[in-house]
Amino acid sequence: MILLAACGSGGTPALPPTQPSQPEGGPAPDVAAVTGRTVTYAESNEVFLNPERGFRPGVQLGHGIGTTGMAGVDLAGMRGRGSTVIQAYISLQNFKGGPISSTYLGQIRDRLQGLRNAGIKASVRFWYSWDEPEPDAPRAVMMNHVQQLSPLLREFADVIMVVQAGFIGAWGEWHSSTNGLANDTDRRNLVSALLAALPADRKVQIRYVDALRLFLPSGMTENDAFNGSLIASRLGHHNDCFLVNQSDAGTYAWSDPQRTADRNYLQAMTRYMPVGGEMCGDVPESGSDPYNRRTPQGQLDELARFNWSWISNDFGNVERWRQWGIYDTISRRLGYRLVLTQSVVPEVAGNRQLTMSFTLRNVGWAAPINPRSVRIILRGGGQTFAVEQPVEARKWYAGGTHTVTVSQPLPAGIPAGTYQVLLHLADPYPTLTARPEYAIRTANSGLWEPGTGFNNLNQTVRVP
Repeated sequence: MILLAACGSGGTPALPPTQPSQPEGGPAPDVAAVTGRTVTYAESNEVFLNPERGFRPGVQLGHGIGTTGMAGVDLAGMRGRGSTVIQAYISLQNFKGGPISSTYLGQIRDRLQGLRNAGIKASVRFWYSWDEPEPDAPRAVMMNHVQQLSPLLREFADVIMVVQAGFIGAWGEWHSSTNGLANDTDRRNLVSALLAALPADRKVQIRYVDALRLFLPSGMTENDAFNGSLIASRLGHHNDCFLVNQSDAGTYAWSDPQRTADRNYLQAMTRYMPVGGEMCGDVPESGSDPYNRRTPQGQLDELARFNWSWISNDFGNVERWRQWGIYDTISRRLGYRLVLTQSVVPEVAGNRQLTMSFTLRNVGWAAPINPRSVRIILRGGGQTFAVEQPVEARKWYAGGTHTVTVSQPLPAGIPAGTYQVLLHLADPYPTLTARPEYAIRTANSGLWEPGTGFNNLNQTVRVP
């Protein structure tokens, strides 16, 4: 196991050299080079589902051997109740003394398959202790369990949007370890093991800011975040006591000036990270409120400041958000919310080359957190053809306007004729790429095709 030791200053620790680099995205757009019919699009204020973002319930996806918590989990009904994401807690409570049984591994596998069948994804956390001072597992047992779980994590990486570091201490939150594992060395080794167990396109979320500093002592830049040889490209953050007090129960330092320094350090990185979590109470009504976290706008600003993509809606401050009238605003803006503003498509694809552009704004609070296929779909004559774009959708940051210019040969074998032009923001995993519930819907009126997962640009192009 390769240890991811923190650097003393400057840069971020390297990953094993076998990790492939993440794509840097396509060429800079050249809007002036595109001529043709311009169509503009109306923004929709509708609340609707999109993958890897939004309100999420917590689910005990696995709990003990075959009984408590392993039956009666209605994964199939999650989308109908307004969630594309769950927090999947998976218990290893009955295996603190040795290997996970093959029976239980099979049961976890069935539940992960249930996620895929249901058209949803999960942030996953493994745990040994659901209370204090309930024991967690010894170091050797924990590390062996990570290796045992690796085949499942890889087989179902398509529906595991992120893994939380977990394992150590009460609730897997990296505190109150009865085996003394809440220390820098064991935390580093656990994260190293999890990153090795996961495919290179999946990230590990860490609970506390001081723990993030073990791996990112100087923070990260955009280049770090998209350099697959650096650990910066593989980390995220989860806050499990959002708004309970000014330090979020130790997410940040308990007092200033370090608390404000922690917030500033985290804020500088979250546009490149998957950020999600839950509430465990509410900001007290009295006392100092240095970050303006007690007003409706202040709480919206806090979610925006740290680029939240998902949050619990089964406990915490949810009723107050409904009373304040901001629940739907939060539902719309968690994660990405992509609004098509216009497209430019020529009447004819001359020289069998497609040259066009589309522009969108991200009015959500975060960019897409995982790789995403960006495809122009040409549909006509009963056939569909895809033109894949070398675009890094994870750089469609919150608040930005992004233009994508397409200039590529038409697909080989496409017959002459007139074709509709559509946009497909698909999940790149082969198991999911054709499933419409895993495609991104733009926040526009009248463009979404729920049966295909395409956004219809209301454009046509003639192929000579």
